[in-house]
Amino acid sequence: MIVMNKKREIGILKAMGATRNSIKRIFVIEGMMVGGVGTSLGFIFGVVACLLLKRYKFITLPGDVYYITTLPVRIEMSDCLLIVLAALAICFVATIYPASQASKVDPVEAIRYG
Repeated sequence: MIVMNKKREIGILKAMGATRNSIKRIFVIEGMMVGGVGTSLGFIFGVVACLLLKRYKFITLPGDVYYITTLPVRIEMSDCLLIVLAALAICFVATIYPASQASKVDPVEAIRYG
């Protein structure tokens, strides 16, 4: 969406001499910043939710069906690190195609119709 909304600005940058690689780099960095903020917030909220669940046990399970009556919680840092790295890798892969499309924008057409 950012690429589609910024076509005019991309055209201006290219007209001023920006290379395809620099345009790609700009959009990959912007996508990774958005993904990093989302991943950080998700990690923080997830850990807080797990700590609250561990302390207050607000999710109960039917005792006649399960051997336990509350949902057990154990936070493993290795799992958290793996999830964060996987989320950032997915964000990186998801930015490659839009960044590539942004670098292919024709400056004249973008400024004229952007």
